[in-house]
Amino acid sequence: EPERLAVHDPAYARGAQRLGALLRKARERLAGGGTAEEALWDLWEGTPWPARLERAARRGGAAGRNADRDLDAVCALFATAARAEERTGGRGALNFLEEIEAEDIAADTLTRRAVRPDAVRVMTAHRSKGLEWRLVVVAGVQEGLWPDLRRRGSLLEADRIGRDGLAEPLTPGALLAEERRLFYVAATRARERLVVTAVKAPADDGDQPSRFLTELGVEPRDVTGRPRRPLAVAALVAELRATTVDPHATAALRE
Repeated sequence: EPERLAVHDPAYARGAQRLGALLRKARERLAGGGTAEEALWDLWEGTPWPARLERAARRGGAAGRNADRDLDAVCALFATAARAEERTGGRGALNFLEEIEAEDIAADTLTRRAVRPDAVRVMTAHRSKGLEWRLVVVAGVQEGLWPDLRRRGSLLEADRIGRDGLAEPLTPGALLAEERRLFYVAATRARERLVVTAVKAPADDGDQPSRFLTELGVEPRDVTGRPRRPLAVAALVAELRATTVDPHATAALRE
């Protein structure tokens, strides 16, 4: 209630009054049947933060990188709100907040700082949001895996429970759009170089590259032959085991 701050010193109360008015607008939006995404837009557009982030991102440098990470995080938040609305047909702000709080988000900043800058980091596309590297490798971009158009959710379909009953499941088109957004997140983590790999089988019914490769705007380069080293854990374990019993291998290598 911003009007309750009128008795305080205006120099101190002005900012709190603006915040109170903004929160009231979001509350009225939700009370009128608005979605969590619409309330987020009210909050986002009612502050000077978007303009500050844009200016910092354009300047570049360390402040620009921080602004880019903040913008990525905001975009991910809006995307989550939009997907929740599409998936359930409106779950309300409280359910949306519970979903956000239940996500696995690293909160230990000291642990994150301990990662060496020259180390190789392996993670999912979801965990890469807000991060950047000079070189990024997106491996295994196969049709059927990316995009993965299989239906999400559990056996009991609890994810379909919405404010007005059971919501319709996501259409293949909506799933494809969600997968395309995730691929965009992964591909834009690279500052200088992006490497995308896929396998193309000779037969049409074998493994084929994803349709997303054609959307990168570059011609894929075919590399034939077997790799010098195994690219899968099982194959690497098999090679190491074979080396330990290979009579032609050196003693140092077998050990």
